[in-house]
Formats: sequence, structure tokens, C-alpha cells
Amino acid sequence: MAKTKKKPGRRPAGAAFPGLLEEMTVEEVRAFKPEVAVLPLGSTEPHGPHLPYGTDTWQVTRLCRLGVERANARGAKALLYPALPITNNANVRKFPFALRIGIRTLMTVILDIAKQCWEDGIRKVVIVNGHGGNPGAIMAAQRELAGMDEVPFVFWATDLKPEGFKDPMEHPSDHGGESETSRMLWIRPDLVRTHKLREFPVSEPRDPAFKRAQYVRPWHLYLPASAGGETRKSSARKGKAVIEAEAEGLAELLMAVSKARVDGRFPYK
Repeated sequence: MAKTKKKPGRRPAGAAFPGLLEEMTVEEVRAFKPEVAVLPLGSTEPHGPHLPYGTDTWQVTRLCRLGVERANARGAKALLYPALPITNNANVRKFPFALRIGIRTLMTVILDIAKQCWEDGIRKVVIVNGHGGNPGAIMAAQRELAGMDEVPFVFWATDLKPEGFKDPMEHPSDHGGESETSRMLWIRPDLVRTHKLREFPVSEPRDPAFKRAQYVRPWHLYLPASAGGETRKSSARKGKAVIEAEAEGLAELLMAVSKARVDGRFPYK
């Protein structure tokens, strides 16, 4: 009888991804003894006529999975939580079904997850953000946690590309442009409406002086198509290069966080 060939990269039935909480059993989690929890923040919002609403969540999930897999293969003990698919989206509310929770709600969610991590023995948490509307809430939650006892130390991974990495994107864009389209062409090409790729309009401030001030952009005015910039130069090759570079940076961070001992001077020497 001919032997069934094993497909490359396939794990045997019943084998969990090492560190992916969603796939692990309670016995496997206890045996794993994680050192650091990884919390991805995604979003569910419009990304133009060519990309799906789940773009941010798909991207941050793939990035975190690759990063955790690489880190754990090198001896880290990182436990990947499911990505939160609904976060802060108040400035996108003029578009249909831009799913959102309030700033304070997201802060509370982060605080609650952090407290639960402490109860489960986790002393270090790394947040990986995949959506531009979340930084304010993340930083505010970090500040609030800093004033509490018996909570883990929370890192926010903000600069993951390795030093010297050359970004292959030719047309930078804030949202739904070449970068996000390229990433999705690699992650989920079946969800990219390639026949709708074009250059999407981006509104300029009424006065150049406005660029000297911070303000919340009304997305329906800033990006009328809910995406902005040139997308026709997008490619899976570019998306793969960027995500893999970020995954390597995340793996290095998780290795360092995982092996670091938490004491009275953490995170300093």
C-alpha cells in the first residue's frame, strides 16, 4: 500500500500551533508555561472598494502569528491571544458599518485583559496594534496601568522593522493604499478586488498651517473612497517583504521580553 505523502508545513492532526491560544487545550497551555502574552488589536472598517473590512485584523493576525512562531522556535514562551476585531473608529462613523467601541471602552478592555494576565501568572504583555485609531487609547491604558499594583508590565510594539530595512512601497498612504493592498495580496489574495485598483483621492488641509496641529480627521472628508493613494503598484511580493520584516522585529522583541526577569528595576538594568 502506498504511503500517504505529508504536505509540507502541515502539523499532524491534534497538534497545536506552539503558542496560539485559540488552538491549544488547557493541558497544553499549562505545560507551555508562557512568559509573555501577545495582544493584537485589529479593526473592522471600510478600506475602499478593493479591500475587505477585515483588512487590519487579517494583517495584524498574520504578523503576530509569524512573529510568535519565530520567537517560540528560538526558545521564547510567547502566548498569542486572538486579535480584537472591533476597536476605536469614531472618525470613520460616516461610512456604513465602521464597527467601533468607545475610547474608554477599549482602555477598559486592555486593563481587564492585563489584570487577567496577572491572575494567570503573566508578568509581561506585548500589544501589537494594527489600526491607526487605537494609539491614544493604548497609551492612556499604559499610563493607567503604570499607577496600579499587581498588573503586568505592558509594552506596545511600535517600531518593528529591522534597522536598515528598505521599504519597497513606492506610494506611501495612510489607509487602503499600496502597503495595505500589497499585504492583503500576500495574506488573502482572494479578498482583494484587483479589478478595482486605482489611485484614490486624498484631501489636503484647507491651510498648510493646519499640518502644525494635531486633530482627528473626519475620514469621509479626508478619504472620500475610504481608501487613499495609488494602489496599482501593489504586489504580494512587496506585502510579504514588509510583513516578514516586521515579524522578524516582533520575534526579536518577544525573545527579549520573554527571557527578561521581572524585578524591582524592570525594564532597566
